Amino acid sequence: MENPDQRPVPDLAAFLMAPTAVVAQVVPQSVIFASGGTRRAAALAGIEFGDAFAQWNRQQMLSACELFFRQGIAHLIMPMGSPKMFAEKGLYGQRLVEWLVWGLAGAESVAHYRQANWQVHMVTASGRCPDLQAAAKEVLAQTDGATGPHLWFVITPDFDEMWEWVGQAFSQGAVTRRQAVQALYGYDIPPATLLLSFGKPLISQDVLPPLLYEEVQCYWTQQPGYSLDEASLRRIIYDYAFLRTTWRADKTNRAEEAIRHREMWEQGPVVGLGQHIGPFWYPLGESRP
Repeated sequence: MENPDQRPVPDLAAFLMAPTAVVAQVVPQSVIFASGGTRRAAALAGIEFGDAFAQWNRQQMLSACELFFRQGIAHLIMPMGSPKMFAEKGLYGQRLVEWLVWGLAGAESVAHYRQANWQVHMVTASGRCPDLQAAAKEVLAQTDGATGPHLWFVITPDFDEMWEWVGQAFSQGAVTRRQAVQALYGYDIPPATLLLSFGKPLISQDVLPPLLYEEVQCYWTQQPGYSLDEASLRRIIYDYAFLRTTWRADKTNRAEEAIRHREMWEQGPVVGLGQHIGPFWYPLGESRP
């Protein structure tokens, strides 16, 4: 990221209370928000799993999209289905495609998109889910005239099919990432530079959709579902915009600055170590090497 000397670091408390126009000046154009733990969030809220869960979760998802777009983000990229989800058995596996079609492209959601002036895209490379393919065409047709931000739902039932889909762009003449993105997604999406995900710190092709990033700053919340509030999101934006901007072209005498904080570097924690909390992974509060 850019040289920190080019951007003064504001007071955090002031940034949390700043008008949205101020926040919009430092947010990235494209953000990937890979929510997880939605069934956990529903259980904590006392929502019974089934259709009541799907209805409640859709409302939570729409509220989260509104939260991101209020900060000035132009492209919100949301992974909504992974190979592991499509491999599940039981009620969730049986109803997954139905809930995705209804929740992302149903009449209630489309009405919300149109009122909010969002252009909505469902991206799925899987030929084995014709219902998803049909829903993708319909939701884009219903929102194509919108002039507001873009909402991208990316559904990945199978990794091999996703890579075959990516290969088609290059086999048809794309020679750069930008050309391939235009061919595959139908739009010149700016590379995402911020990822907000849930749970374990991990990277996979369903969390980081192909070709939609070059260098991305990553954050993992332990709050399940769409429970992120505006203060928490702004803290992440603050860190992204002001605290992670440490790269500089001239690194003369930069390494020697570490001596001032020797103990922090010689006894630093390992980000990613965790523990079992019931059937779930949870990060350790402090993880020394």
